[in-house]
Amino acid sequence: MMRVRSLMLGVAATFALTAGAYSQSLSDPYASYGGAGFEGFYAGVLLGGFFDGTSAYLVAPDTNAISLGAAVGVNFYLTDAVIGGFEVQGSADFGATATVGDALALGRLGFAPTDDLMVYGASGLGVAGGTGVYAFGGGVEVAAYDSLGIRGELLGVGTWGGAPDAAKATVGLIWHMQ
Repeated sequence: MMRVRSLMLGVAATFALTAGAYSQSLSDPYASYGGAGFEGFYAGVLLGGFFDGTSAYLVAPDTNAISLGAAVGVNFYLTDAVIGGFEVQGSADFGATATVGDALALGRLGFAPTDDLMVYGASGLGVAGGTGVYAFGGGVEVAAYDSLGIRGELLGVGTWGGAPDAAKATVGLIWHMQ
């Protein structure tokens, strides 16, 4: 009988001591967060193409090039679903006759209806093939895992004072450092 009483007191004491810790974990509003989210710093690799109908940014006679590059940036929530951000991306553009580079600094404004999907617009300044350019466009990013996203982006590119006469289309793997 003494063993049963000691065992019951031990079980009761264990329950009493752990119930507070269990209830504390339930009161934390962030403990059950399961989405990836897009806020914070990120870095990634980009693969795609640079399509220049005039050879203004690529070495003639190239009008198309395979683009391989990287992007780094930061996103921040302006509201529950509206995201702002800044990004710098650079690429090597491999044409049939020569390789040139491009670098863009972009501001971004997007909409994230869920923690796993973001649609955004981007615009900014940069250099493509040694020529000063502007770029504008947009993209879609989908969270594949907790910190890894897959994105597709299409940018129109042009020189200041002129209409856009080139396009840069990329897909990328983006790692969010949350």
